[in-house]
Amino acid sequence: MAAELVQLYDTVGPRGVGALDTARTVAPITRSDERLLPVADELAPLLAQPGIVRGSVLATQGPGALTLATALAAEASRAGGWTAAVGLGRMGISAVAERGASLDRWAFVDHPGDATAEVLNALIGSVDVILLAGSVRMAAAHSRRLRARLRERGTAVIEVAEPGPARQHHGNAFSPDVTVAVERAAWTGLGQGHGRIRARRAEVVAAGRGAASLPRRAVLWLPDSDGRITPVRGAISTVGFDRPAPVDLSQAGVDPTDPSVTFLPQRRAG
Repeated sequence: MAAELVQLYDTVGPRGVGALDTARTVAPITRSDERLLPVADELAPLLAQPGIVRGSVLATQGPGALTLATALAAEASRAGGWTAAVGLGRMGISAVAERGASLDRWAFVDHPGDATAEVLNALIGSVDVILLAGSVRMAAAHSRRLRARLRERGTAVIEVAEPGPARQHHGNAFSPDVTVAVERAAWTGLGQGHGRIRARRAEVVAAGRGAASLPRRAVLWLPDSDGRITPVRGAISTVGFDRPAPVDLSQAGVDPTDPSVTFLPQRRAG
């Protein structure tokens, strides 16, 4: 794998060379039998499991998509894992540091160009998380092979949508298992043409396939006035609906064929 990483030198920008040199000895920090990568406690309620499933693909959309993706990946680097940002030349190193990420475990491949598939192929299995620009496109055959490699090697991908309102997935490099979208966001601190931007309140919804088919919602400061991702106090963090447990209606004296009988779903918070 070290030889494959050396081949990336021709495609990385100035920020990426030093990190990829260190990556000669990179190996995923989690054993292959451990399925989850850690995420910050503030973001864990958005996911069906308390972490990012290895080999899975997430997508972040809407205003603050890059901030959200960085925050999702930061905990893995704090725990000793490696992250690579591919095609995200707009990502500021200071912003990554503000999310609490360990910069000495991040690599930046700003402009992979036509070598995107080769870059991803080299990184998969050598890093734990790949942040990938949503504008990246690949041939369908490359995407299928790389998706199988992700599952085999346990690297997770977070695709980051381009700036703009949240929108549905349309032909990105991979079809995401979970989409985490900022549906509404507003900055605080500004007056009528004056003041300083201090914090952004965001309503975030996560939904996907399988265990993630139940939408989860969180209201977060993305970031707060100190640059951190924190829950908004007093807001309902997550809401979903559980499937009601089977009930023996005959024991309750209810005729289940009676059209006047109405069954209401149970509401769950948390």
